[in-house]
Amino acid sequence: MLRFVCVAAAFVALCNGQASEDRDMICKSRNAFYSVDGNCDAYIECRDYRSKEMQCPDGLHFDPKASWPNYPCSYPMDVSCAGRGTPQKALPTAECPHQYGFFPSPRATPEDCGLYLMCVEGKAIEMSCPPGLAFNPSNARCDWPDAVPSCNADAFLGFKCPAPAILENGEVDETTINYEYIGNCYAFLSCEKGHARLLMCDAGYAFNKVTGRCEDADLVKC
Repeated sequence: MLRFVCVAAAFVALCNGQASEDRDMICKSRNAFYSVDGNCDAYIECRDYRSKEMQCPDGLHFDPKASWPNYPCSYPMDVSCAGRGTPQKALPTAECPHQYGFFPSPRATPEDCGLYLMCVEGKAIEMSCPPGLAFNPSNARCDWPDAVPSCNADAFLGFKCPAPAILENGEVDETTINYEYIGNCYAFLSCEKGHARLLMCDAGYAFNKVTGRCEDADLVKC
């Protein structure tokens, strides 16, 4: 019986040693990262030609283009799983659908669509997009309000662009027209094809509602 246990233990050790050797054969470079087939979250890290299988945190994907020693895990909007396998099973919390990532805020409304959640280790942090931008759940980025279906862009910006003029040839006039942004003379609303975008003048400039351009702030009544 003791002999059988010893033989079995030796077999397991041999198999584990062989698996380690097989992984080490992947290490063509002294220090590097390599993908794991069929899994877009797992990867092999090679250090001094010795390999170790690693796993990105839930909500992050392994980036095959990552160079050692940079952190090799990135957000899904930056690194897609397409054609590389499936992501790991989600580990949701009461606050977050994944341990890491950017997600819609429960406080967001069609009229206030710049709010979102940043999840870190399953903890949600309330965030807000820069002024004039709305959170887009489809790409987890801050986007133009008119590109976010759940956002009421006119109500969110407090401004509606006039309907574009129709030219003599029947085509829509695509000329960009700028309008003042009430309450901030360093910002302005730019209408592009009927869609309003809140923009800012460069430092040292202010928006001149007469000319419809950003000009030297010293020359603009603000």
